[in-house]
Amino acid sequence: MKTLVRGGTIYSRGQAASGDVLIEDGVIVAVGDCRGLTGGARIVEAGGCHVLPGLIDLHVHIDDTIGRFRLADTWASASRTAAAAGITTLGGFITQRPEESLSSAVERAFERAAGRSFCDYLWHLTPTRFAADDWTEIERHLESGWLTFKFYTTYREIGLYTSYERLAEIAERLSPGGARLLVHAEDEDILAEARALIGNGPLRAADHGRLRPPEAELRAVELVAEIADETGAWFHIVHVSTPEAAEAIGPGRDGARLTCETAPHYLFLDDSWLKRPDGHRWLCTPPLRDAARAARLREMAREGAFDTFATDHCPYTLEDKDSGRGDLRSAPMGLAGIGAMPRLIFALDRELPEQAFARMSLHLADNPARLAGLEGRKGALAPGLDADVAVFEVADREEPLHSGGVGSPETYPGFHSPLWLRHLFLRGRPLVSDGAWSGTDPAPGRCLWTI
Repeated sequence: MKTLVRGGTIYSRGQAASGDVLIEDGVIVAVGDCRGLTGGARIVEAGGCHVLPGLIDLHVHIDDTIGRFRLADTWASASRTAAAAGITTLGGFITQRPEESLSSAVERAFERAAGRSFCDYLWHLTPTRFAADDWTEIERHLESGWLTFKFYTTYREIGLYTSYERLAEIAERLSPGGARLLVHAEDEDILAEARALIGNGPLRAADHGRLRPPEAELRAVELVAEIADETGAWFHIVHVSTPEAAEAIGPGRDGARLTCETAPHYLFLDDSWLKRPDGHRWLCTPPLRDAARAARLREMAREGAFDTFATDHCPYTLEDKDSGRGDLRSAPMGLAGIGAMPRLIFALDRELPEQAFARMSLHLADNPARLAGLEGRKGALAPGLDADVAVFEVADREEPLHSGGVGSPETYPGFHSPLWLRHLFLRGRPLVSDGAWSGTDPAPGRCLWTI
């Protein structure tokens, strides 16, 4: 069936123009003036609305166990929340466990997602072993099109730590194949010094910034930038939490080999939330920073300092969150956010809607697609690309944000937005119609990379 999204303001690759989007057989066949091409098409009126590519969140944690805690969302629940917010593509993570091969880890993740996601999805691989057989598996996945890999310069105690020397070796081996290396950047030595100074007594949520100081992020970013310069590899720094780190990344972005993201909670929340009696519910890593840093990050976001925005959606139930009330060391680290991100990024420029939607099309669609190697398929409204189309309306009424996470505490209580999703299509299939959920089982999401 043909579908014509008619008469909206179309935003693609940061540019705006009035017109139509014609969809057929799951792809976009025409953009602009589509009169004369619409015979037999179902008409979706978009007058007064803003038409964007389906949005992309490349940093989500779904249906997994982290430490002793099970995440609150399955692929079905997380992807439905994401789609109801205008997101059509998700990037999850596969972390190799000590006892398993990388291929076994991939199979485990596929079993949890297959047939259960309302969004298309891809994976970032985290290998944790590097013997000869492990390298063979890593390189085989890269040759098969798995382009993104994630590493950590911290978490030595749980087996995720990657030294800078190892990171340089990985870059030299994988970058010729087009790999993009995502890095959680906090310097383990600085974190160890902070732990030693603080000691072993109980710590409140408000102490988290002392335990993981801004200097750790800055130092790790500086060292990763040096590796990027030396190897020519593409490094992407995830969840930047401080303006100092963002400024250190800035010079490397000119060559498009050092990119970065921040998460909405670092823009719109600060460490005052950690000082509440229930502040443990806002524990995440890196920590929320002080109000001055959060304000400067918002300014930098408006100035274009970040290539993408991503939620680091990592939800836990209220019961699990409250288990960390006595000492932050025993608390699960992570916040829900997948349902709130589009509205929060819109809020950066809410007084200038056209500018806000242009930013969203660039930083929540085009740039993430490029980072993931999907620019020929996702991230823009252009003929031949998947018909992932989101139609938004700025209404004269506002509703509370819903961050997601089954049974999770709300990350943004008291936040409201006038942004409403009117329609959403995934490869031409309607998931939201006239503001109401219209997705049906079986869930239509597909993995964008093959096993």
